[in-house]
Amino acid sequence: MTTLTSHSPQETLQIGERIGRRLGPGDLVCLSGDLGAGKTCLARGIAKALGVDPDTVTSPTFVLAQEYTGRVPVYHLDLYRLTSEASVEEAGLDEYLDSDGVAIVEWPGVFPALERMERLEIRVRMGPEDTFRTLEFAAHGPRYSAFMEEIGLADPCG
Repeated sequence: MTTLTSHSPQETLQIGERIGRRLGPGDLVCLSGDLGAGKTCLARGIAKALGVDPDTVTSPTFVLAQEYTGRVPVYHLDLYRLTSEASVEEAGLDEYLDSDGVAIVEWPGVFPALERMERLEIRVRMGPEDTFRTLEFAAHGPRYSAFMEEIGLADPCG
């Protein structure tokens, strides 16, 4: 696991851009963390690097999925309001995975099928008194291990 610290929303956005520059069709990024931790800010940076106007990227909590047009399609999913794997499938959200675009999934724990997929997983944690964020990166599968090396975040011990 690799950890970065962000001291501002702008820095979190820049970390997202660093990630997004190397993403392409079929890539999967899972974001977890408490409400207000900065998952959507990170997603905004990823989308910006993929050619999406960052001002259009909002949390899809109430609509479940947002689709954005960039150099590749960006599918921003939020599973917070769902309660089970079946509810994700009933909503058709599983169809965004392994697609022609980049899927960014917030609250991935609701959908255990993701654990069997290659993915980049990022946990965003709030620091004390909301002064910084810690981003913990985990690569699942050879594609994302190589990806972490490409963006300079490979775990030197792993």
